[in-house]
Amino acid sequence: MARTTKKKAASRKPWQMHPALLSLFFILGVVLHPFCIDFSERFLSPTQECFLLLASLGLTLLMFLCSKSHLLCSLLQTGGLLWNLAVYLIRNRYLGTRIVKHMNYEWCFHVLLMWCGGVTVTILIRLFSHKKWNAPHIRKTFRNGFLCSSIVFSLIYLILLLDLFIFQRSPSENRRSLTLIPFTGAFSTYWPHIRSGHFKNGIFIQFFGNLLILTPLGFYLGLWWRKKKKKWILYLIPLLLAGTIEGCQYFFKIGECDIDDFWMNVAGFYLGILLLKLVDAIRSKVTKGKEKTIFSL
Repeated sequence: MARTTKKKAASRKPWQMHPALLSLFFILGVVLHPFCIDFSERFLSPTQECFLLLASLGLTLLMFLCSKSHLLCSLLQTGGLLWNLAVYLIRNRYLGTRIVKHMNYEWCFHVLLMWCGGVTVTILIRLFSHKKWNAPHIRKTFRNGFLCSSIVFSLIYLILLLDLFIFQRSPSENRRSLTLIPFTGAFSTYWPHIRSGHFKNGIFIQFFGNLLILTPLGFYLGLWWRKKKKKWILYLIPLLLAGTIEGCQYFFKIGECDIDDFWMNVAGFYLGILLLKLVDAIRSKVTKGKEKTIFSL
């Protein structure tokens, strides 16, 4: 009777990959990240971005199906992020270039796109999970994985912001550039190409990079600001931040002061807050109010 009970209990356990095979798949998944980016260079945008997004979605989904662990999925994403960074540093060292002065923003965009694709998979699984997929141990792996992924991403994101708005800037002898009429500056340059589907010369990255650069900041500040009483301050932060950036570019002659850059940065910050509120509303609806959010720091 005891043996029969053990066999039945064992048969009820969900199938999981052998630890050795799981470890091998994890290593291959991390190593494949830079190869996916190199392979995608053969395609023109936006095919390249779509390929990278699908690759990261597929790798993360397979990892979760094999391990039932959001933590391993997050480690896969952060591992790929760090391995891409290591490959970049090694290549630039051999080429003899200066890392800070020659950062490739197209490459950064592709790496972060793969990271975001993997994060999206884990969030969607956790967002709509119920019954056995909503077990306490699986929820715990999501909390730990989200914390781990957020720490690594925040450090790299901070370096990227400092490089983009400080290290890459240098005073220019040219006259100051000031554009105060909306939709006549950067937006008028990018939008016709986006609308017609011509994404050459980095137009895709310049447009969406300018729009989404502050979206992660809006998301994480919105998450951190939840328990604050004066919530209205949160909505003033992007106005002050974007205004300071554009003002410094004008007064110190380190860039073009453009109203389109201002409102696109602000809109991206608000988009981050909106995404957080949307995910919380969906989870509350799925659980009928029992769980109001899936995020915690």
